[in-house]
Formats: sequence, structure tokens, C-alpha cells
Amino acid sequence: MKHSFSLAGIFLLGIAFQLIPVVHAQDAPAAATSVAALDQALNEAKEGTSEARKRLAVRRVIRDAETMLETMKDKPERYPVLEFVFRARKQLIALDDDPEHRKALLDTCRELVKAPDEMAAMRVEADLLLSQAELAKQGGDTAARAKSLMPFVNRYIDTPEGARVLRMAMVMALELGDSRVVTDLQEMIEEHYAADLEMIAFQRDKLGGQVFGAPFTGVFENSKGKTIRYPMDTLGRSTIFFFWSNQDTGMEVMKGVAKAYIENKKEFDGRLEIVSFNLDELPDAGESVVRGLGVDWEVLRLPGGRKNPLYEAYARSDPRLLTVSPTGYTALIMSGTTRNKEQSDGEIDYGRMFQSSLTKQWTQPRYVEQISSLIAGDFLVIDPQGGIDPTMPPEMKALASAPKPLERSANSVPEETLKAIQACFIAPPMRYRATHEEMRANYSKAAELSRKAIADHPNAPDLWIVRNRLIISLLGLWKTDTDLAKLEEAITEAKTALSAGYPAGCETIARFCISREALRKSATDSPAIISKMVVDSGGATASGQVLAAAAVLSLEVADRKNFENYRRMILKDQTENPMMWTFSSFLLDRYHRYWLFQVPFTAGWSYGRREGYFMGDGKSEEAQRILKTELVAADGKTMRIPEDLSSEYTIISFVNPPPWNKTKDDGLPPSPERMLKPIVDFAAARPNRDVKVIAASLGGKADVAQAELLASRSKVECSAVSVPDGIANPLVHRLGILSEDVEYNSVVLDKNGRILTTISGLASNKNGTTLINVVSFRDENHVNVLLEKGEVDAAKQFILALAPPFDPEAVDAKGKKIVKKPEISLPHLRARARVYLALGEMDKALEDAQEVVQRQLSTDGGMSLRTDELDASEVLRDMIQEKMKGPGK
Repeated sequence: MKHSFSLAGIFLLGIAFQLIPVVHAQDAPAAATSVAALDQALNEAKEGTSEARKRLAVRRVIRDAETMLETMKDKPERYPVLEFVFRARKQLIALDDDPEHRKALLDTCRELVKAPDEMAAMRVEADLLLSQAELAKQGGDTAARAKSLMPFVNRYIDTPEGARVLRMAMVMALELGDSRVVTDLQEMIEEHYAADLEMIAFQRDKLGGQVFGAPFTGVFENSKGKTIRYPMDTLGRSTIFFFWSNQDTGMEVMKGVAKAYIENKKEFDGRLEIVSFNLDELPDAGESVVRGLGVDWEVLRLPGGRKNPLYEAYARSDPRLLTVSPTGYTALIMSGTTRNKEQSDGEIDYGRMFQSSLTKQWTQPRYVEQISSLIAGDFLVIDPQGGIDPTMPPEMKALASAPKPLERSANSVPEETLKAIQACFIAPPMRYRATHEEMRANYSKAAELSRKAIADHPNAPDLWIVRNRLIISLLGLWKTDTDLAKLEEAITEAKTALSAGYPAGCETIARFCISREALRKSATDSPAIISKMVVDSGGATASGQVLAAAAVLSLEVADRKNFENYRRMILKDQTENPMMWTFSSFLLDRYHRYWLFQVPFTAGWSYGRREGYFMGDGKSEEAQRILKTELVAADGKTMRIPEDLSSEYTIISFVNPPPWNKTKDDGLPPSPERMLKPIVDFAAARPNRDVKVIAASLGGKADVAQAELLASRSKVECSAVSVPDGIANPLVHRLGILSEDVEYNSVVLDKNGRILTTISGLASNKNGTTLINVVSFRDENHVNVLLEKGEVDAAKQFILALAPPFDPEAVDAKGKKIVKKPEISLPHLRARARVYLALGEMDKALEDAQEVVQRQLSTDGGMSLRTDELDASEVLRDMIQEKMKGPGK
């Protein structure tokens, strides 16, 4: 026992508490004086003339503390005293490592860990010591100790000690060499403390040789004295933060960057901007230097220069160009920065560097326009049905209750005026295809028309509709031109609108805007400010648009935890209202889900594989959405969804209307035959014919589309339908169809019309892999359900039809022996292994399980990461192996 305790207490705690200062918790006022007196007595005990006198003095102090505890019982004041006893007993063990003293220390730990979360600092060390001592007692090995760190961290993650405990656990996991626990801890950091500068610096110090993403965050003052907050002010476009100094090569680099910026400025519009951070603390923050080079960059102050915590977290060397994605994230590379491209004469080619930046996914016009539009709040004033109904504008349609339509009168804003203003706001997906200049003009026109309407109809009862659109147009100009003055104008208009009054529940846009002002003034109370907006807008009865606004604000302050909370709330209850379709489809889009918090880094073969793996994931979406629409079949009849769905699964791929191209240069849209063929073949191979594939032409005639598919080189045999009104059909908003003109967009439905997954076209869907994987994962789930019900025969019949065992004597249709063993999908292979396990055919079960593990290992190795799928596969394999040993073996 003594040896085991030493391993836990000395080895692990010695590592951990290098990061944890001794806590003399004086936060309980009633106990402060008493603990201070005890501390003094303990310090005096160290001055004893002999070891024996020191031990006697420490024991005496401990007895005094225990006497004090007897008078406190269950009072909260007892915890500071308990924490003192804990420290005193550690000191006693250092003087006399007696088993009784160690037992008493653990008894103290068991009491101290009961301290409430607000006193979490007092119990951390005791909690860790107790858990590790228990593991040592059970003979836990290094892997067990590493694994125990996760529940330990979970006990503190939502307490004031969360960040400190995470750092401590990370050091321990690194020392123990458990990469899986390190990865899990990194994921916790990403959700809870991604924007914490101390945590960012900690990761840079400890995670050598890795690349991780972190939001660029902070509140700054620009050269004109205005407050700038990141990522709020940079969301919607890529940003390069330039850290420079007059020293060394700073000015040389500055001139090169400025020259290349001027040469490429037209291409940067709306896609990329540069922000200057001078490190010399010049009186004007270096603005005169920047303007002298002819560039219009934002110029910010960085108090302390290189001593500023932000410099330590993000830069660490200079001159430094730090690229931040439109979602606010930057890549921090532990092994050093990438080399700059050089010209033939050896000088750095910054123009080439900028051109390279403009080829990245996160600088593509459609991507940045969508992010910018969402941040501005366009979705809050757009109706998927098109136009505007003056008696029931989008703000009223968004409410959960069915509001009474507005009454129109001679004093109302004229309908033609409302429609003219509304026409300035373009509905997706065409909004994301508009050029930056077009959107600048549209927002400016909306603002001009709105101000005129307010001046012409100051007493109109529905003037709030106009004020809302004025606010959104100003927010749009703020995002379009990075013009802080437009945000200030929007805030002023929002305050005016709120004081003028709104129908109940329609003030979301004004509160959304005003909350931004509060967030800019406070760098520490962001969650409370956002929560207040939700409470003021209805609280538990707040509309989906309120929650969407709260999610956007959470992104603007790099609060991933709260964003995820609002996301869950929206997807749970707020996806069916048409006014939420644009935002909920964004939340569910695989591409956006991946890149929203992803490190903007693609160098190396593993990163593309990681993206492809995530995009091809077969899990169904979290939301419970039902697609309701009407399409026109090739025979001219109406196909109603979900009423007319006859197959277990229906895959609908949305395509441009025919005619499709026959040659490369004929100017026609590409034929969907190559994309549809793998899906159609997959459906045809299903033994129960339970998958139906439909090509949906966005406009045009279904019979023409079907005929062209049959006449194609691939002779694609699938149903075809047409979508009335094409891209203007509301289902485009419902499904988040974004790029039908250049990529294919698809949806997988179950028999009841539930949307299992959508592919917007932003994500690659090579060979229909994602769609096929979704169906295969559903097959696996179906087998698991049957096994849980005890219906083993039904599970066997189902999975062996989909994944029949390989017969080495089998021949193909021509009578030729099949040499190559067909590759079965991993979901089917896992399901078959479980069925064999249930049947007691252990050798077959193990063979399948081992193949799953080996294939998943190969996939994970190609991505340089370990997936949850590999963990689950290993658990299945190990369970089979244990069962094969038999009981007691």
C-alpha cells in the first residue's frame, strides 16, 4: 500500500501541482481569522529545533483545527479549515511518512471534496490525490491513470477552476504519454476556453510540433480612439493581423506588404483586409507610417507591445503576418511558420503570398458573402415565400404564437414603399452570389429608402418594419465596408426604434444590435449580456430568431460553449418555422459545421483527408426536420412529400434543368449522370430495393431530364421530377441549397419524410459517398435495435442480405471465379460482427471485428488522428475476445 500511494502521490501530483499554487482559501469570511491563526501556528512549527519537535508542533496544530471543525459540522465555514488540515497533514507526512498519517490524509480528502463549486479551488488537490490513490490501490496502470483524468476534469470544467484543472490534466496526460486523452482535453479546451489567452499560450508551450486553431480575440482601441472588438469586427472576411516594429526588418517587410496590398486591393474587396499592430507603442499607433505607404489598413494600439499577453499568445516573433479566417480562427503552428514564397532575386514575394491566400476555401466570395450576410442579420428580415406581406412581415411570422395580422390604414407606410425596401434584401442562395459592389449598393439603397420612409411617414403605426430594415442595412454596410461608423448608426437607430415601441416579440433586431454595443464595452460579461437579450426578448418563450441572434453574438465574442448551447436549442425546437430555415440550414450544413471552428490550415496530406472524413460521416443530422413539399413527376402528376414516399429511403439530388452539356465548351450546365450513377448503382444493389433515387430539376421539365439521363453514356435509370419555380422554391431555403449551378445538392429522406442529411454543394460529395454512408449507418442502427429486442434471426437475415459472407468458390455472371474479396462497408461489417456475436459464432465475429479495427486504423493513420470510431471498434473487438476466453479465464 505504501509503495502504491507513493506512485500516485509523488509521481502524478508532483507533475500536476507544478501548475497549481497552494490555495489558502480565505473566501469564507467567518473562518478567515481562524485559518490565519492556524497558518501562523503551522509556520511556527517549521521552526522547531528538531524533527521530533516539528512533528509534535504540527500534530498539535492539526488537533486544534479538528477541535474547531467539531463546532462547525455542516456549515460552509468548515471547508477552509478542512483545506488547512489537508495542507497540515501533507506537511506532517513530509516529516513522518507513517501509514496512519496517510490514512488520515485520505480521510480529510473525502471530506474536502464535498466542498461546493464556488470553493472548488480548495478541493482540487484533495480530489486528485484521492482518485489517484484509489487507482493505485486497485493496481491501476498508466493507461488507467490517464483515463481517470477525464472524469476528474469534468467535475471542474464548469467551475471557476476549470481552466486551471484542464492545464494540470494536460500536463499529466502528456507525461503519461496518452495521446487520446490529450486529444480529448484539447477538444474540451476548444469548447470551453478557446479564447483564453493564457490557455492559448499554454498550448503553444506544451503541444510542440502540432497545429491548432484558436479564435483571435480581444478589445482594442484604434488610432482614432474608437473601440474595436475581435472577432466581432472581423467576422465575415479573412483578416491578416500584421505585427511590426521599426526595429530589425520591420519596415522592410512593411513596405513589401503595403506594395503588394495596393497591387491586389481590388481582389481583396470584401474578402481580405489587413490590420496593423505596431509594437513600439508609437503615439499614433504607427498610423502615420501606415498612411505614408498609401494603405488604408485599420490601425490598432497594443499596450505594452511585445509584453502584451496577446503578443505572447498569437505572435511571439515579428514582423509577423497572422491570418484569421472569416469565422475568427487562426492557425497556430508549433513547429514554426511556413516559408514565404520568394522571387527569383531572393526577395519575398508578398503578392504571391496574397494570391495564395485568395485561393483558400475561407476567402472564396460565396463563402465570405454567406458568413457576412448571416452576421449582419439578413435572415431576420427575409421571408422564404418571397417579398413581404405588410400585414404579416417576417418578424411576426417568426413568432411561435400566431399573431393577429396588422391592420392597414391610411397612416400606414405605403405597400409599394415597403416592397421597394424589401427588394433590396436578396434571398439565399442568390444573396451569396451577388458581388460585393452589388451588396454595397443594395444596402445603401435600403438605408436611403428607409430613411426617406421614416421622414415621410413619422406617425405610421407600422414604421417599426422600416426601422428594422434600416438597422439591418446599416449592419450590412458595417460588414461590407468594415465601417465602424455604420455600426454606430445602427445602434442609434435601434435605440430609437426600441423607444418608439414594437408589437410584442418583434423587437429582436433592435435588441440584437444594441447588445453589440454592450458587448463592445465589456470584455468579461459576454454570456450575461447575451442571456439578458434572450430574457428581454421572451426568455423561455423567445422565438427561434432570438436564439439565432444569440448564437451570432456568441460567435462574435468567441464563446463556443454558448454558441453550441443556442445551436442545440434551435435544432431541438426551432427548425420548422420557415423564418428559421436559412439559419437552421446553416447550422446543419456539414461544410459550415466543419469550418466554423476549424483551424484554417490545409498544408500536408492529412488535413484534406480529415475534411473528407468529416464530410462523409454517415450519422444523421441532429434535428428532427420533416420535408413537406410538392414536386412534378415526369408524367405530369404531383408528387407530394412525405405523403407519396414509398421507399424506406429516398435520395433526391437537385440539378440544373436540362439540356446538359455534351462537350466541354458548349456553354451548357454539366450533366449529373456521373454523380447520380454511383448512387443509382448502390440503390439497385440493395436486396430489398429500399432506396429510391430521384433527380430533381430546379425548373424545366422532369420528362426531359429523365430522357436525357437514360440517353446518357451511363444510361442512368432513375426517376426525375421538377421543382416548381426552380431556385425560388421555398424548399431551397429549407434544405440550404447553395450551389446547384456548380455542384450537386442532395437530401436523404426516410419513409416519413424526415431529413436525414443534406449536402449543400459546398462540401464535396464525390461518388455520392456521404449519401451512401448515411443509409449504411442506418442499416447498422437497425441491426442494433433488432439485437436489443432479441430478434437475432431478423437481424441475421437483414445484415447477411446486405453483407453476405464471401464464398471463395463463387463465380461471377460469366462463370469466372471471383478472386478478389468484395469490400464491405464498415457499418455493415460492424453490424455483422455483432450478429455473429449474438449467434455465438465467435470466430466469424472476431474476424469481422478485427477487419474493422485494421481498416479504421489505416484511415486514422492517414489523417494523423484517432477517431471515436476506432475506440468503439476496439471495444467491440476486445469484448469478443473476452467472451471467447470464457468465464473465469
